[in-house]
Amino acid sequence: MIGCPFAKYRAANSIPTAVIANPLSLRLKAETSEAHRRVESRLGLPESISNIAGYRDCLTAFYRLYHPLEKALAQFQGWSGLGIELAARTHAPRLRADLTALGVDVVQLSDAPASVLPRLSSFAHAVGALYVLEGSTLGSQIILRHLRGVLGEEIAGADSFFAGHGQQTGTLWNSFRTSLDAYGWEYPESIPNVIEGAVSTFTAVGDWTSFDSNA
Repeated sequence: MIGCPFAKYRAANSIPTAVIANPLSLRLKAETSEAHRRVESRLGLPESISNIAGYRDCLTAFYRLYHPLEKALAQFQGWSGLGIELAARTHAPRLRADLTALGVDVVQLSDAPASVLPRLSSFAHAVGALYVLEGSTLGSQIILRHLRGVLGEEIAGADSFFAGHGQQTGTLWNSFRTSLDAYGWEYPESIPNVIEGAVSTFTAVGDWTSFDSNA
């Protein structure tokens, strides 16, 4: 396991004013906006999915990327110190369930190549990667509403991935954002690595989508 001891959050009067005025969650949103935009453009969701085969291919691509990525995140210690229960935020189990419901033998699927995955060389990079995965749950429910309108009953029982965390999505996102900002307060020197981890994860999602579509 890769360690990252997380001390108790500093008292408010010991946190630099600049950090309080510009919390990490807002910095990440601003400094990853271009990478985020590029990924959305490349994915083209939800319009890029018009039939059940396209839906199955989309879930397959996400599973092959998220499965090894989430295993990499789990190798880091420090999540509990941030108040984050990583297991409750994993996406691969829901993708696996959806694909199984669609008749896909998930055991036969290979993980995305290591060269495609973001390089998570520190806990801070892993925090940035989780920011991307958690942030995706906010827009995924909008995508799901569109897909239900297009595909209807064809995806019934196979729609848990785009459902995000369901009714808990907003609550879990706010909780994550609080932990993220606290991490930025405690370790301001790690903020560049958090941002780098987020950008590289956005890039991995975009690159893998392009790679997988031509596999």
